[in-house]
Amino acid sequence: MDSSEQSSLKEALAPFWAIMQADLKSLFKSKMTYGWLTAAIFLQVIRVLGALPLKVTSIVITNGLSDFIYIWSMLIIGIAASAVASETGALADSIMSKSVKRYEYILAKFSSRITYTLVTYLAITTVLTGTSLKIVKNDYEICGLIASILFVALTLVMLTSVGVALSTAISNTVIAIVILLVSWYSMTFFFPILDLKFLSPSNLMNQLPNIIQGVWNGEEWKTAISFAAISLASTALSTLYFSKKDL
Repeated sequence: MDSSEQSSLKEALAPFWAIMQADLKSLFKSKMTYGWLTAAIFLQVIRVLGALPLKVTSIVITNGLSDFIYIWSMLIIGIAASAVASETGALADSIMSKSVKRYEYILAKFSSRITYTLVTYLAITTVLTGTSLKIVKNDYEICGLIASILFVALTLVMLTSVGVALSTAISNTVIAIVILLVSWYSMTFFFPILDLKFLSPSNLMNQLPNIIQGVWNGEEWKTAISFAAISLASTALSTLYFSKKDL
């Protein structure tokens, strides 16, 4: 790729990067982020210290990761479902002035919200894992431990993707948040009853202790593929819808 092609590529990506960076900067500088990190890290340290001397690594780490499914998911839902709906007026002005293309805007929003979720998740999980491995009795298998962290990360990517997708279709942020909350906790608690366990985050959490110990049953891969497919479908369909939507 010669210099002219590189320059053209940078110019084409400039609006996308500008929107993504501005959104990330706003999110990471918010008081919510500092509060979330402080509360979550404190909770993880207390959990590890409180686990001595009876519990093992697989149980402690599973309990810590479950916070993202049952507790911190509410914050992620609020962040994701407000990605577009809260900026409708400013967005319409930008698009009408042709300063940004619709697909650039929505893909930047997907990228920034997913990046924010993953960075925060990995920061908290690093503290959880590091303290657990040093203090609690170890019963983990390294590949299983890494896989368990990645499985939960994929679950959060799916949740964030669906949230941003809802935000493109529903102009009212509160309604988008409520719909996603009901959908998420229905998946978590009711899907196992309906014989849809592979789509239930709670079913994945039940399998994590075994995965961390390196014991696999194959169902976790079905769940991972399903969550990845939902993430990709949400991104593709909402980008297509948003490109044709009246603002």
